[in-house]
Amino acid sequence: MKTENDIRVVVIGHLDDEQSIEPINEKLNEYKIRLNEQLKTIPELYSQDDDPDSEYIDGFRMKSRFIKSNHLLSFTKEQDRLIEITEPTRRQSYIDIHKHYPIGSFDLWILSARLEHESMSVDNWWRAYKTLTAPSKMNSKEEQIQLCCAPAFNLPLPKQIARQAACLIKFYEMFKASVFLSDRSSSSTSFLSSISHIIPAIQLSFRPKILQWFDERIHNHQRLKYLLDSNCLCLVACGSKKTTFRYDFSLIELKIFNQFNTSECQLNIFVKRFAVKYLNCSLDNSFLRTSILWICEIHDLENYHNIFEVWVSFMRDVCRKRYLAHYFLENTNIFEEYAGLEDTISTLNYKNIDLFIDKLEENLIFPYVYQYNERMKNLLEFFNNLPVIAVKMKTIYNVIVKSQFPRANNSLHEICSLLCHLSFLEDDDKDHIISFWDQQWRKLFIDFDRDDIVLQQRLVDYRPNQLAQHMTESVLKLIQIDLIQMINLIKSNM
Repeated sequence: MKTENDIRVVVIGHLDDEQSIEPINEKLNEYKIRLNEQLKTIPELYSQDDDPDSEYIDGFRMKSRFIKSNHLLSFTKEQDRLIEITEPTRRQSYIDIHKHYPIGSFDLWILSARLEHESMSVDNWWRAYKTLTAPSKMNSKEEQIQLCCAPAFNLPLPKQIARQAACLIKFYEMFKASVFLSDRSSSSTSFLSSISHIIPAIQLSFRPKILQWFDERIHNHQRLKYLLDSNCLCLVACGSKKTTFRYDFSLIELKIFNQFNTSECQLNIFVKRFAVKYLNCSLDNSFLRTSILWICEIHDLENYHNIFEVWVSFMRDVCRKRYLAHYFLENTNIFEEYAGLEDTISTLNYKNIDLFIDKLEENLIFPYVYQYNERMKNLLEFFNNLPVIAVKMKTIYNVIVKSQFPRANNSLHEICSLLCHLSFLEDDDKDHIISFWDQQWRKLFIDFDRDDIVLQQRLVDYRPNQLAQHMTESVLKLIQIDLIQMINLIKSNM
């Protein structure tokens, strides 16, 4: 189960006339769109082979044509990867695109700093490396993951990370067998693929009546009133019939989230950590997202000492009433039952909430978090049943690892966490992939040094298992970018 899906809304056309939208069931947000001369000019919506007497857009046919159109080129252009596109269905608005990353065409050894690239200067490698930098603000975790990617671009790790990574790998080599002995999973998990939900949509060029309630609320809202000038509501094809469409609010929500202030961004992170740790649910569900949107509209979080307490209070009221209003649609309840939600928030009060927040670990969210939780449970049980081995392992951990990390606490949980994180870089039943991990990923973090460039490291107070997580995420990040194409593009511009 993934933490968050990669969701892309692709606008294939615009609708200028609200008269073309006819309700099927407004309570279920179901509509149909009458074809007009403007819409008939859009290839995904109409062709000369269609029945000339067709009155409404066939949403299922729209999605079928979409997957054969030029709109998908930006998602499927990597020639060195196996691209798998799922067939559209009536009830899903999105089309899944799976990208599988072949190890054969991704040779970190060739691209890494161990070989000389005379045609590439340090400046050119630096330009390639900087393409990893997100355009938005990065948190300390993302900065550290980026630093761990540096050796793939012929750049050295900061000295402290290099020393610490080497000691983690040394310790992992000694005890990694315990991870695989304790793991009782029936099938292995490969992270050599990704999935994107691509949503073909018809964007409205006007403010429909359905947004009247939302518009009235934000008319005098200091930070949200700018949305009145932004027409980014869409209609997407999904429902029981081929002609069924629903309003999709993703682009409006994205605009709101993108202008969150620091406190609102922090609340969003807290809620995601809470969802992963206590609800075991994906992070892109509308229930949690809507709760955050309401909080940030109602409250100025920068005036609160404990922003998470505001959300807890709000959700306690939601659970009591069994009601959470849709953020855009009036008189629509989207309340959902989540095992553990009501029980957990009922235990929180002003006395224990700070401690509760502290336990929402900084780096709790990562691509393999659910598989990690299962593996951790098995490994902790394994060592609890073998106390003598656990004591010996802690002794060795003190000598090899703890001396390099000021925040290491020598707990069994920390040690098992370290082993689990790094084990996912060897987690596949295919010999050639295990060989790849064995021969390649370790070399990213050991035996490399140069004096002509130094990367600055701002985060220094992390624990050993946090660095192990950053190392694993950096390798997965490198696999999922087209390094070969990136290097060739830089060389062509030299």
